[in-house]
Amino acid sequence: MTPEEHQSEFLYQAEKLGIDTQDRSMTDIAIEVIKAPVDAIRSLEFCGAPCSPSELIPERDWATMLHARHTKPNAWLRSQILCSSTYDGSISHMVAMGQERTQLAKAFIAICRAKLKIPQRLLDIYELSVHDDDGVALEKICQAVTDVGYYGAAISGLLGASESPGTRNYSMLFDIGNPFSELLGKGRFATHTWDIVSLLGAYDDLVPEDYRQGLSEWRRMILFYCHTGKLPYEAWRPMSQSVILIQKNGIQHLDHKLLVKSRAQKLLHFAEQEGGERGFDLLWEKVIRFFLKTGNPRYSHEASDMIKNYCPEH
Repeated sequence: MTPEEHQSEFLYQAEKLGIDTQDRSMTDIAIEVIKAPVDAIRSLEFCGAPCSPSELIPERDWATMLHARHTKPNAWLRSQILCSSTYDGSISHMVAMGQERTQLAKAFIAICRAKLKIPQRLLDIYELSVHDDDGVALEKICQAVTDVGYYGAAISGLLGASESPGTRNYSMLFDIGNPFSELLGKGRFATHTWDIVSLLGAYDDLVPEDYRQGLSEWRRMILFYCHTGKLPYEAWRPMSQSVILIQKNGIQHLDHKLLVKSRAQKLLHFAEQEGGERGFDLLWEKVIRFFLKTGNPRYSHEASDMIKNYCPEH
């Protein structure tokens, strides 16, 4: 969505709460939204937030990966871990499962063709085809959501932090499937927030026996880091990127030679080809967020029009 569309969506949601939006400042409207009952807010099923630049958030690059890419941490920060999960896009997957949209592969392919210079390269990374049924396509698309919006954000943060010589940075990727059987299938995906939940141990009674080694090593490593500020692994560097991979059978350290072959790293190179330093933001705004937006019936016609114009052969 564009900043203007985000602002219009915010006003639309405020009006659904019974708030008068005519000839009022966004600040006044926002204060009334904040005062609304929590249950009323939940009933909106409003995902996302107003976008920058807008009246609510006037800073142009405030919420971008480009901003993170050039933001140094505080000088006193000696080390940090930037972590994502291998299927953080599960939240978008679950939202989409509740929508009545079809032709997902065609919609995503058409959006890529309309908005990217080399669209087929992105489609090849995720092996997305017009012949994929909606379930298969959604899984692949939400993997792209993960890699662009979460892994990409972590990499952007690491690039910014690397400009601070006093800070040692680590990249971590959580890859233990969640043990819950609802919605996305038990054990299939390392989903959004399951990394934190697994660290705290609230659902250990649901965890299979073969997960225990990985979870135990993961917890010991984080406790050791919190106590010492150190990890027994190579730090992340822009020219020698590496990642600490958390899996059910234990912890692996992927050095640059192994990491360069990964899907996510291929995406990083593609993003830079498409938009340079703004590459991840370009993919997020023009492709990922646009696709997610068209799951809303109010915007679904935009995807339908693109299918007609850019995917007519199928």
